[in-house]
Amino acid sequence: MRRRTSLAAALAVGTAWLAAACGIPTGRDPEVIGEAPTDFGESSGTSAERFEPTAEAEVTVANFLKAAAGDPAGRDDRLNLFTASGAEQFSAAGDGIRLLDGIDISFGEGNSVESAIVTVTGSVVGNYYLDDGSVRMNSTPSTYEETFTLQRDGGLQDPWEIATLPLQVVLDYDQFLTSYTEAPLYFRAGDSQLLVPDLRWIYDDLEADVGRRILLDWLLQGPSDFTSQSARSAIPDDSDGEVARQDDTVQIDLTLSEPIDDTAVQQAMAAQIAWTLGLGEGFVLTADGETIAEGALEDWRSWNAIPADLPQTAYFIAEERVWEYTGSEVTTTSREHPWVGFTAEGLREVAIGPADQLAAVVAGAGGDVLQVGPTNDALGAVPGLGTSLADPQWHPESAVLVVSDGVPTVVNPNTRAVVHSLTSGEAVTAMALSADGRRLAYVEGGHVWVAPLTVDADGKIQAGEPERIGYGIEEVTDVAWSSENYLWVAGKRDDDTLFQVALDNSRTDVQAGTAGLVFSQIGANPADPVESIVNRGEPVLAVANATLYRVHSSGPEGVRNGNVAVGGTAPFTVLQ
Repeated sequence: MRRRTSLAAALAVGTAWLAAACGIPTGRDPEVIGEAPTDFGESSGTSAERFEPTAEAEVTVANFLKAAAGDPAGRDDRLNLFTASGAEQFSAAGDGIRLLDGIDISFGEGNSVESAIVTVTGSVVGNYYLDDGSVRMNSTPSTYEETFTLQRDGGLQDPWEIATLPLQVVLDYDQFLTSYTEAPLYFRAGDSQLLVPDLRWIYDDLEADVGRRILLDWLLQGPSDFTSQSARSAIPDDSDGEVARQDDTVQIDLTLSEPIDDTAVQQAMAAQIAWTLGLGEGFVLTADGETIAEGALEDWRSWNAIPADLPQTAYFIAEERVWEYTGSEVTTTSREHPWVGFTAEGLREVAIGPADQLAAVVAGAGGDVLQVGPTNDALGAVPGLGTSLADPQWHPESAVLVVSDGVPTVVNPNTRAVVHSLTSGEAVTAMALSADGRRLAYVEGGHVWVAPLTVDADGKIQAGEPERIGYGIEEVTDVAWSSENYLWVAGKRDDDTLFQVALDNSRTDVQAGTAGLVFSQIGANPADPVESIVNRGEPVLAVANATLYRVHSSGPEGVRNGNVAVGGTAPFTVLQ
């Protein structure tokens, strides 16, 4: 176990460091791949890829399975290019689009120049790409087999038409992966000045005005069932909206279902819209004809709990002491952070909270003890916890979460008292709290789960219904937040041992170069949320066999002190 992300830290003490001297490692600096685009709503300057009938039956069917991708408003028009009548009725947009993987297309026997039978088999991995941009993946893919009858009136060079069609619209999963971009919606966390993302996907070659219109429509529909357990929209239900551009300014006009005069709510509405539409340039927001906000996303930057320009710094524990890793050196001294160099007998895990407060798990004679308090003062033990503790996490609502005998438990750091246990998980071995404090990822039974968290008017933290993340990944040892919508997962699937998984399971990216490495712990900075398509931050530290590795995009590389591998445990980052 271990962990840390968010405002937290983590884990057990390794022994390899004891044989290693401290100093400057040779691990390379972060790789710069190039700046990631943030303008998913802007026109790409190229025409969207078109899929049309051809003179080859198999190619025609393959193109048909890709043609649903694009502007949702033109879906049926694109599909009807392939049909004999040109006016077929397809399944309703609200029924979603099935995502089809492992496609095999076979040409039947007894075909002629004018007719052909094509059979398609594969696995339905997603049920479905829905009309609000969300994805529902199947934990167990279902078998797909469909027969297409094609016809044409002319010769060998004439395109085929499809005479029989599947009952529901299907999209090639590979086409979805390559042509859709992460486009989270944002909703308000209770009454706070904080937003919670709700992962959605948008076609990545839309004109800017079209993309903004689609995103606004989705936002007005409200949060998904999962996100609605921890956040709600500041915009009243059943409201309408329009988006237009006036010179260099985007104009958003809302028609509200009920009047909103509360300035705080109006600012929350503006924050939701600025973040959802990615309005890095100027915008004006009106409600029922009255201007209620104007500015740019930067004016609401603090509404996202992941700060801008995070230092590429991580920390770990060795020799019962906190060490800092900067990419160019490891050290136990820091001018900025008084807790670097903190030491305690039996120190196993550390989490850093507001004002440099510590939450430390220390191994004692009778079992583990959680100690909390300011860095420079004597820490105080929290009574009433179990004897096996793991993964302390600082929650934004002045609380500490810790796994106590397998149960996530809330502690008041001011009174050093146990508040209550969360209902999520009874045999949890590791956990990671999101920066916004409204989602808790945890490991139980060798699998990853994410539960929504709410904070009521009395400040009580409660957990909602969890969802499993990372289908097919077994023997999970640890989890960390890679971005606000992705998780690092250390586990096993075939020969792979480290993954980045989208919270809706729509994408699982395998980390290259992990053959032979079994990771027990991982800590990472989350990606900058302004660059919405970036799913990893820097640095990423992982532990395998008590040795620290820096995980680059091209693969892990051992952190070294000269020619000696650096040992350590409990890597963590601090969002300050």
